[in-house]
Amino acid sequence: MTEERYLNSYHNASTPPSPDVPPALASFMRAADLVLGQAAELARVLARAHQGAATQLIGEGWANARKYFSLSEKYAAWAEYQAPAPGVGIHAYAHKVRRPLRLTDHELRAHPEWRDFGVEADRHPPMRGWLAVPLIGSDGANHGFIQASDRLVGDFTEQDEDNLVRLATLTATALDALAQLHLPDYRSKPASAAKASSDAADVGGSLE
Repeated sequence: MTEERYLNSYHNASTPPSPDVPPALASFMRAADLVLGQAAELARVLARAHQGAATQLIGEGWANARKYFSLSEKYAAWAEYQAPAPGVGIHAYAHKVRRPLRLTDHELRAHPEWRDFGVEADRHPPMRGWLAVPLIGSDGANHGFIQASDRLVGDFTEQDEDNLVRLATLTATALDALAQLHLPDYRSKPASAAKASSDAADVGGSLE
């Protein structure tokens, strides 16, 4: 694949906020669309992959999760693919562990949390290897993750992981700034205190 074709991407952003979403939250979600859409494409370019994506969790659980994709022409057939994020399997695990995951294709499919997309297995773009990095906000909470799959050549490297960690930090910082601008009740707090409360919540129940 030439560089030009590699950079010709297809985007699939989340749907607009529903009418029942409070105005301040809807304003934040629309502002975050641009940040997360760009993060998905930059994740793909930095990791030199055919697929890049970003996932943001709004509120508790996965009911309002928002997804953003960037795909090379190899995956043009999936350009219009849309489905809610159920928050199960390997993606739920990535959110729970709060650390980068770098897996070869064999490691991904052998992982105990791999579910092969469940009922969406026949429709979801196929994955080949996986690199996922959490979006940790200034409040210490894990607000989602950025990810890449199907590297152009070989498996994802330590350098790819380092690059996506830097991108995740920038993305989380931008989301923090937007939250402070659009959400009057948003307050950051020391990460140590937030991590303690988050760890306690993880002990209390599974994301599954």
